[in-house]
Amino acid sequence: MLLDFTVENFRSIKGAETLSAVAASKSKSKPSNSESRRRIKSDDEIAQPFHVEGWDIDVLPVIAIFGANASGKSNVLKALDYLLKFMGFGEDDRDLDLIPFRLTQESGENPSSFKIRIVVNSTIYTYSLALNRTKILSEKLEYALEGTKRDRLLFSRNWNEINQTFDWKNGSAFSRAHKQLQKKLRARESFITLLFELDIEIVNPLMDWIKYSRQGITWGQAEINTSFLNFLFSQESYLPDKHSDGFDKTLENTKKFLLKFDTGIHDIKISKDDNGKYQIYALHKTEDANLLSWEFEEESIGTQKLFSLAYKINLLFHLSLLLMVDELGSNIHPSITREMIKLFQSPKTNPKRTQLIFTTHDNTLQRNNLLRRDQIWFTQKRPDQSTELYPLSDFNVRNDLAIDKAYLDGRFGAVPFISEEDLSDSRGKDNG
Repeated sequence: MLLDFTVENFRSIKGAETLSAVAASKSKSKPSNSESRRRIKSDDEIAQPFHVEGWDIDVLPVIAIFGANASGKSNVLKALDYLLKFMGFGEDDRDLDLIPFRLTQESGENPSSFKIRIVVNSTIYTYSLALNRTKILSEKLEYALEGTKRDRLLFSRNWNEINQTFDWKNGSAFSRAHKQLQKKLRARESFITLLFELDIEIVNPLMDWIKYSRQGITWGQAEINTSFLNFLFSQESYLPDKHSDGFDKTLENTKKFLLKFDTGIHDIKISKDDNGKYQIYALHKTEDANLLSWEFEEESIGTQKLFSLAYKINLLFHLSLLLMVDELGSNIHPSITREMIKLFQSPKTNPKRTQLIFTTHDNTLQRNNLLRRDQIWFTQKRPDQSTELYPLSDFNVRNDLAIDKAYLDGRFGAVPFISEEDLSDSRGKDNG
């Protein structure tokens, strides 16, 4: 599970900004009598965080990022996506584009920095990276066991500008012959990427997590077509137990979710041709109770997106990893989005502790005890146009506060600023 992530000098992010999935400390205060009568829920009643065995740490299953257009909320996800892809593919991923904050000359010349903490099987891994467009300047991987709880070095390297080479340090787990690989690295090639090819017991759980959590921020936004559908169903290979009925269970749970809402679909059927290619059909009931079917591509974009996202969510619930979605609520009714979030919040539907981080403009998700205060994050622009990232839990917010209304009123920032002059101009134009 992701504990926290820090990025500096990336796109609209200038200074170091941290997104944390660690749950805030529990409040010791008891609810007032009025709150009890109105059934106001505490944060833990809204969503019980995942407890990390052996540590005094609780991890949130869901994080939602709100903010005005161009405030940088998507760039937070892009930064995390960039790091996970770099850890998984290194410079071989052609989609990776390192863009520093460019509104000051100093930032444009400085490296971009990333740091991530991940817990897998009660071991906490800390990976940090600093690089520019030409080379890696520093890279380090540490781990901490639940017994000792102290950081142990796996490897680190720092660029020596004088010698034009890296200064390396290795922990005891990196004392074997594979250290020879370190000497062959290109200037911008990450060492952690090479660990996929090695069998290092202490690192293998981390590499598995990276492998399955690097889906990207558009995962779940694709429309249904033949090529996408076959890719989607091929992801059953992710299931660790490789049960033959894994496909059927995932599809059945997806159908239940889809049929729960008024999409007009009566059933969903999947066929497979002689070449092993899949095709999906939507079944509808006519007025005389007959069934009529057509290819799923003829359904609305919202229904197609709902199916693809719901299927992949149910697939990911087989594993403990991370799903990122930019603009989760686009083309989907808020009630459906709420139900998706509840799937992640519930230990019953999400027993493997899969996490969801998403951005959205839908402030209705802030109401009715759906999200804890430490699950709601905001982005806003500073005077220098850089992104500031902060949680709602930084504010002294009552349990019974209508957060969505307070947010639109600007009490937490992160909303568009429209000046009275702009309003006057627009009114004048409307009347003219």
